Amino acid sequence: MQTRSGQPPVHVHPRLPTIRFRLVLLVLSCVLPAAIVSAFLIYDHYRVERASLLGEAMATARSMVAVVDRDFDTVTTALRTLSVSDALDLPDRSNFRRQAANVHAILPITEVVLYDPITHQQLMNTTVGTPLPDPGNAELLREVLRTGQPVVTGTVRNARGNGSITVAVPVLRDGVVRYVLAAEVLPAALSTILTDQKIPEHWRAAILDADYRIVARNVDIARYRGRLPEADVIARMRARPEDTFDGTTVDDRHVVMLYSRSAKSGWSVTLGVPHRTLAAGLLRTLESLIIATVVILALGLGMAWLVGGRIARSVQALIGPATELGAGRQVHPPVVDFLEAQQVGDSLVRAAAALDDAREQAASELLERRAAQEALQLADVRKDEFLATLAHELRNPMAPLVNALEIMRLAGPGAAPPPAVLDIIGRQLKQMVRLVDDLLDVSRITTDKLGIRTEAVVLQDVVSHSLETAGPLIGQRRHALAVHVPDSPVLLRADATRLAQVFSNLLNNAAKYTPNGGSIALHAVCLPEGGRVRIDISDNGIGIASDVLPHVFDIFYQADRSLGRSQAGLGIGLSLARRLVELHGGTLSAASPGKGLGSTFSVELPVAADATAPVPERDNAGGALPPLRVLVADDNIDHANTLRTLLMAAGQTVNVCYDGLSALRSAEAFDPQIAFLDIGMPRMDGYELARRLRSEPRHRDCLLVAVTGWGQDRDQQRSQAAGFDRHVVKPLQPAQLRALLQERASRATMADTAQVR
Repeated sequence: MQTRSGQPPVHVHPRLPTIRFRLVLLVLSCVLPAAIVSAFLIYDHYRVERASLLGEAMATARSMVAVVDRDFDTVTTALRTLSVSDALDLPDRSNFRRQAANVHAILPITEVVLYDPITHQQLMNTTVGTPLPDPGNAELLREVLRTGQPVVTGTVRNARGNGSITVAVPVLRDGVVRYVLAAEVLPAALSTILTDQKIPEHWRAAILDADYRIVARNVDIARYRGRLPEADVIARMRARPEDTFDGTTVDDRHVVMLYSRSAKSGWSVTLGVPHRTLAAGLLRTLESLIIATVVILALGLGMAWLVGGRIARSVQALIGPATELGAGRQVHPPVVDFLEAQQVGDSLVRAAAALDDAREQAASELLERRAAQEALQLADVRKDEFLATLAHELRNPMAPLVNALEIMRLAGPGAAPPPAVLDIIGRQLKQMVRLVDDLLDVSRITTDKLGIRTEAVVLQDVVSHSLETAGPLIGQRRHALAVHVPDSPVLLRADATRLAQVFSNLLNNAAKYTPNGGSIALHAVCLPEGGRVRIDISDNGIGIASDVLPHVFDIFYQADRSLGRSQAGLGIGLSLARRLVELHGGTLSAASPGKGLGSTFSVELPVAADATAPVPERDNAGGALPPLRVLVADDNIDHANTLRTLLMAAGQTVNVCYDGLSALRSAEAFDPQIAFLDIGMPRMDGYELARRLRSEPRHRDCLLVAVTGWGQDRDQQRSQAAGFDRHVVKPLQPAQLRALLQERASRATMADTAQVR
């Protein structure tokens, strides 16, 4: 679309962000993620430090519990030492009292008292000298008498009304608790444990007795001695010996509470760490991070504003050259102040110079595209011709088959079919099998999976086999065939079947494109140089035009033959033959003087000088087969029934099923020695049937043969994995059938021989 002035219209774009704005976003995208990551790392460091601090606090609580147990153990040890004194059993215990007073002087105890555990009366104390009339702690004395072990009480009121902690040990005489020796410890003596640990003033530390009552505290002990902690704290202390959690102290401070309880005495130490102590370092670091982020952002945004202005001016200077380039005028280099803009300006100059070249190249590519389109159309035409030819080639054998069947019906039921009719059916079926095999070979060629199995073979034998295959067509067309091969055997390392396929394809090709009564010659000669042999197959047929000759080996290629499309074939044979010859290390070429002057196809193959001639195999096809139990399973009823007829004619005992599940049930009672199984069957496919049979020990010697229309490599691999011994592509040839029966019969014979030995 052009305006009235001949200039292209001006396109209206929405308002776009400026370069400065983009640079601001760039600064933000760099600084903010770094700040976020830094904050995350700081928080992670805080978590590590918090865990470390709480771990140290827990270690402090454990050490304090250990000190409490150690102090009680010291008192207990002293009392045990007094309990073995001989002065204890004397009527006058003044000497024992002096001994107890000495202990009283060096330990943090107020007095030592001797009790009668039966009457609960004091017998001696170190405070007043004479026993007090008040009985001792009856529950304590009963516990010592019952267990025979030292006992530590919580904070209780003594006979003088003071709160104290009692440590009592049994005094044994002749294995019986005769006395109870008790020492009273003032709770204030435990406060030194908190003082020695140097607990921070804003922390809360407390020592609790076995009943979870506060005995010592680093703050306000006089106010809270004997108090119980919060209920949730007591519940946790009863459930676990150690724990760390958010809790509340008795003076209503929210702290991180941790405790450790002694498994020996049941006493506990609690520590309350304020949250601000744990978060102080984090808050200071975050404050520094925020300040640094703000400063960096300010500097970055200022630099983005300044640099963005210079970039914007240079970009605006590029608008003029770009406009000139769009208008097709001469481009003048812009004046800019940074390298990248200068490079863009230089690129605009070079683009203007290259624009004409691009137009010329576009015209050339248009011509190439048209040529490619024509080639694609030609390939589509060849595809349609191939499909039409395939349908034609399939209908050719079908027509005589239908006619032969109708002739057999005309003869009436029970009448033997004419031999000619049987010959027609055999020939046409072979033709259809050949077509299907060619199509499979095409698939292998296109997927590059066509392979050969080489062995030492004799060229003369391969030629004989190919003549047997091509002979019927040559005889039908009444051609004169001349064969010349060397007198001495020519040894090759080749796949005999595939090589015979090459020669038979070339012979059939010569027979089809040579008028009736023509001449065909096969001439083999050993070349004097290079250790190779050349086989020429020539005819005096319709020949090949010079423009067609380069394409005769193209797959699906169909030349216009003077004998009509009925003899054209599928356009596969020559391409397949060349590929097979190349796999043998040879070459295949075609030559023709022109249309109507015949043609010659030449095969050159390397001779295997170091190979030995193969030993001919004995032909046992005519021998009688031992009877076997044979299971046939196929949902194609006609195929299953005809296979049964062939097996019964060979003297075999046959059981036929038309689905996989019926075949599995039949195998249980029939116990087959060989089974011919289809793959695609209802109710249970052949793969699953083979796996089921192989899982039973009684069927492991059964020869499982997959008879199927699926013949690709992956199909054979699946059948082998399922447990099949052989994989045969339909139709099953009589020779194959006899070979499989002979193989199973030989296996049975070897097993019988082994048992006799």
